[in-house]
Amino acid sequence: MISQYLLINCYSVLKGQEQNIQDFVTKNATITLNKNSFYSSLDGDELIEFISLNSLNELTDYENRFALAFSDYACYLRGDIKRELLRYVESPIKARTAIPQTNYVQLRHVEVLPSAYQAYLKWRNETIFEVVRNNSNTIDSFDAYHSLISQVPGVMFISCFNGSIEEYMEPFTNDHYKNIITQAGDSYITGGNEGLYTKVYKKLGM
Repeated sequence: MISQYLLINCYSVLKGQEQNIQDFVTKNATITLNKNSFYSSLDGDELIEFISLNSLNELTDYENRFALAFSDYACYLRGDIKRELLRYVESPIKARTAIPQTNYVQLRHVEVLPSAYQAYLKWRNETIFEVVRNNSNTIDSFDAYHSLISQVPGVMFISCFNGSIEEYMEPFTNDHYKNIITQAGDSYITGGNEGLYTKVYKKLGM
């Protein structure tokens, strides 16, 4: 079942410590199938952790862990730990697990103008989500969340897949999708196309 709330912890990794932090996490972190999972950026300079929350009350269970993480990870990091809390909204292809478990995950962030948000929801269902639905053979799940607490507020798409990155990316890089992104930048996204970013991560251990 999909998670109603997701907490994402982001660890910025020191150059030369990429494998060490992955080994540390694998050895010491409590990784459970239904509650959390770890992914690494393709270049290894960033480690992210997804934590599933059914209720905001569950945040109190992680208070001590968050405090300890600052010191436990200190020798591997080039900056402080960044966290964001997301609330589930909808899915064109709903995840079957509470947190990502596929080989790859792509985070797609969009900051939408508040005054255009309702129009944006209708537009994305007819454009972005239609592209996703038409490519369900390469996309395992595609879930739309929205930030509750974040240093980078807005919509967050969490797209999970198992095949090759090239095959997965094709429908999101062709001329049709480029036109969709232009529409979004012109009408809905704060700061135009500058208000959008994407990044692919691979599951730890791959």
